Amino acid sequence: MSDDWMTPEIREAEAMLEERMRQAEEVLDRVARYEASLPEIKLTDDQIEDVEQRIRSGQAPPEIAALQARIDAGEFSWQDIASGEALHDESVQASFAKSVANMQQAKELLDAGYDVATVIGNDPNRPAADTYDDEPPDSFLR
Repeated sequence: MSDDWMTPEIREAEAMLEERMRQAEEVLDRVARYEASLPEIKLTDDQIEDVEQRIRSGQAPPEIAALQARIDAGEFSWQDIASGEALHDESVQASFAKSVANMQQAKELLDAGYDVATVIGNDPNRPAADTYDDEPPDSFLR
């Protein structure tokens, strides 16, 4: 079939669509290469048990406790979260949003030249000095 019926605008739109499809395929290829280069993250049973114990003892914010309830219900696992498989879930993303902001702030402080002790001392989730219990701060849970 002839394409004589196409106006210049339609030809331009078709060319633009083809270019955007080519760009999308290029991006998907880059993502696939990047994803393949990432190390597999696997939590040990002991690590999972430690995380769950801390959550159940009240050392986690309500968002993380809600994740634990969903894990207990079988919706996904801590392995799914660690590997990124569960990150498509908006509630999983939201649960860690505050922690990501805190980690970004810590990185900025380190990049600015502050020492680790200062960065840890400025952790908004670190327990007050009178409640310190020899355990390292697990800010990602709070």
